[in-house]
Parts: sequence; C-alpha cells; structure tokens
Amino acid sequence: MSLQPKPYLSPEDYLALERSAEFKSEYFDGEIFAMAGASESHNIITLNVGAELRQQLKKRPCT
Repeated sequence: MSLQPKPYLSPEDYLALERSAEFKSEYFDGEIFAMAGASESHNIITLNVGAELRQQLKKRPCT
C-alpha cells in the first residue's frame, strides 16, 4: 500500500485561500494546518498584557 504524496501549496496560493477562508489556518513548508480559535477571555488577556507591556516599555529608553 503506497501513500499519496501531499500536494505542495505555494505561499501565494495559501494567501489567496486564506483571504477568503471562514476559518484561519497556518502555513508551513507547503502544507496547511487548521488553527484553533481563541476564546474571548484569551483575547482580552492577550490585549491587556500587550497594553501593559507597551506602557512599561514607553517609560524606558531604548538601549
């Protein structure tokens, strides 16, 4: 029994598919992998952590 080779997808083809896709996916080495959606709580926490980091970094010189 032989396995069928997985079709290679170019980055351009992937981007064209992703623009119209209902669900987001990840592209790696010519393959597409489904991504799990984040919960609303996860998105709020991520936004809050990013905002706090930004505020802390604004108080420091860039070295």
